[in-house]
Parts: sequence; C-alpha cells; structure tokens
Amino acid sequence: MPEIKSSNPVVALIVLIFGHFLNHFYAYVLAAAMLVIRLPSEMGLTAEQVGLLSMVQMLVFAVFSLAAGIIGDRWLKSKKIFIPIGIVLMAVHLFIAAYAPEGKWGVTMLVISAITVGIGASFYHPVAYAAIADLYEEKKGLTMALNAGLGMIGTSITPGLVVTFDKWIGWRMFFIVFGIIGLVLGFAMFFAMNKLIDYQFTKEEIEDHEKSKSLNNSGKVKKWFRTDLAIIISLAVITCLLYSSFRSGIFKITTQWLSIIFVDLYSIPIFAAGWITVIILVIGGLTAIIGGIVSDKFTTSLTMIISTGGSALILLIIFLLGATISNFWIITLYFIFIAFLYFSAAAGTKYMAENVPQSSRATGISLLFAVPSLVAALFPWIFGIILDNTAIIWGIGFLFILAVAALITSVILLTRDIKQGKFKTERATSEGI
Repeated sequence: MPEIKSSNPVVALIVLIFGHFLNHFYAYVLAAAMLVIRLPSEMGLTAEQVGLLSMVQMLVFAVFSLAAGIIGDRWLKSKKIFIPIGIVLMAVHLFIAAYAPEGKWGVTMLVISAITVGIGASFYHPVAYAAIADLYEEKKGLTMALNAGLGMIGTSITPGLVVTFDKWIGWRMFFIVFGIIGLVLGFAMFFAMNKLIDYQFTKEEIEDHEKSKSLNNSGKVKKWFRTDLAIIISLAVITCLLYSSFRSGIFKITTQWLSIIFVDLYSIPIFAAGWITVIILVIGGLTAIIGGIVSDKFTTSLTMIISTGGSALILLIIFLLGATISNFWIITLYFIFIAFLYFSAAAGTKYMAENVPQSSRATGISLLFAVPSLVAALFPWIFGIILDNTAIIWGIGFLFILAVAALITSVILLTRDIKQGKFKTERATSEGI
C-alpha cells in the first residue's frame, strides 16, 4: 500500500491542520457574509437565493472532491499541490464576490464565486484526511478530531470577522484584503507540503502501475470498478454516506443560517448575532475534539448516536418551546445543539477510514465528502424556500427531521458494530482486548 513519510510528523500534522483551518475559513466566509450581503441596503437577496448559492457550492464541491480522491490515490506525488491549489482558488472567489454589483449580474457573479470556492474547497479533504490517517494510524480519532476542531474554528470566526470588518471597512474591502492574504498563504502551503511530506510507492505498486500502462482507458476504468470501487462500496460505507448526508445538511444550514435566524426570528442585532454565532461554533469545535477522543476509547458509531440523538432532542425543544422562552434560554439551547452536532465532526471520516483499504483511503474519503454533498446540497435551498414562504420556526422543524434521519443511520451502524464485536469499552481497551 502507499506509504506517506515525513521528516517531522508533528509539524506535518500542524501544517495539515492549518490547511483545514484555512479551508473552512475561506469556504464559509461567503456564506457568513450573507448576513450582510442579503440586506436590501446591499444586494437585496431573498432567502431562496442565499440557499441557492450554498447549493451550487456544495454540488461543485461534491463532484470535484470525488475527482480529487481518485486522482490522489493514483498519482501520489500530485497530492502535494492539492491543498495549495485549493487555497489559491478559494482566495480568488473573494475577489469575484467583492466586485459583484447589485441586480441579476451581481447574483450571477456570486454564483461564479460559489462555483470557484466549491472547486477550491474540494482539494483538501480527500488528500489531507487520508494523509492524517496514514501518519497516525493508531490515533486516527484524536488527530482527525483535532483537524476537524481546528477546521470548525475556521468556520466559527467568519461571522464575527464579517460583522466587525463590515463596520470598519465594508464587506467588499474585507473580501479583497483576505483574498490577498489567501494567495500568500496558498504559496506558503506549497513550500511547506513539499518540505514535510513524501509519498512513496511500494515495490508491488510500482509493478501494478507499470502493468496499468498497458491498459487502454476502457481497461483502466473496468479495473478501477472491479478493484477499488467494489472494495469500498459496502453496507457499512453506504450507511455511513447516508448518515453524513443528513448530518452535512444540518451542518451546512446552521453554519450559513444561524446568525440570520438570530436576527430574523429572535430580533437579535446583527453585530451581536455574528459574535454569538462565533462563540457557539467555537464551543462546537471544542466538542469535536472531545468526540474524537471518545471515539478512540470506545466505538466511532457510539459518538454518532450521542451526536445525532442529542441534536434531535434539542431541536425538538427549540421547535416546541422557542416562542415561549427568553432569548437567553434560546441561545443556551443553540449552544447545546451545536455542541451535540459537532461532537461527531470527525466520526464519519474516521468510520470511513476504518472500513476501506488503506490504499483506497483518499477515494473512500472523497466519496464521504462527495456523495453527502450531492444529497445535502438541496437542504440549504429547501431551507431558504421554507423561510421565504412560511414562518421561520418551520425551518427548525426541517432541521429536526434531518437530525432524526441521521440518528436512524447511526443506530444501524452501532448495531452492526456490536454484532461484529467492534464495540469497545474503556476497560477492554486498557486491557488490550
């Protein structure tokens, strides 16, 4: 199987995690800025248009994530440039959005911006998560949780930065400044990746690679379907993809709409809503790290059940009691909801890494991000339509339905793990069982 080596694995992990932080920040800054951009005084977008932009980004991300995973498993040396290219493309999308005028042409430019950031964001996850799993085989849960947690921090700070810089220099200049910063960091990541990480083929793989040169394109495709895809696609993987689809829908909706919900449903001022969202999402990033530690001690599917079950319960309480309690208790409930949701931030990726061959991890992980994104892309758009045509509280009901669907899939996975004897206890782990 392919081997990844590093002269300094700890520094390599730090670089990969920093890349995830940048990936999440630049992937979500446009969505976070919708809190301001959507206003009539700016570009006057409807909730459906806001959801449409998110859907476009997710669809593009899905297609290119799958391509990045497949290419990465076959041309290992190319993996070094994936993350830097992604960061540069995500920086470019800010320039496109910054110069979008009002009206239909402006919406078109925002769609182009969403397409660009979707492509850029797709380069990170299949390659970086596979690299982390290879570098830290025995501590996948912790390292992936650290990676997921720091990625969430990148998402978390975007609403606060948007509302702060909008007051200071305006959201358009904010986009230009951070676009320039992104270009510089993209080139810095290129040199760091080439210095710290080396991908190597084993002797057997070199022989297989030489044999594959003799195949025509049709033969190569058949060989891929017969080997990699046939091995990857299993009941556990399919169920994990369904779980990730529903959870991704909740995640995408909340990261884009949470500040807007605070403003429109609970009449919280825009600046306060932005920073409350930051604090809530930062807490979520911390619980993601805790969830990774738990998954290493016990079973990955257990963290999925805790996460989805807790999220569904809190969403039900918000839906039923949201109109009768004070803003303090509403915000507290959202804190708890996000903490539960992010608890399983790394679980789906870890579960996939545990159930596919190491030589096909990038492909398997690319499926984890591609397929759920294809399915979940519709959810923010549907959420926007609900907000445009009904009371906002029904949007919370829609989130509850998604959480219940994710809970059902996580129960199936835990049942499977128990039957196969994969359920671990802390005592059993300490005894080496």
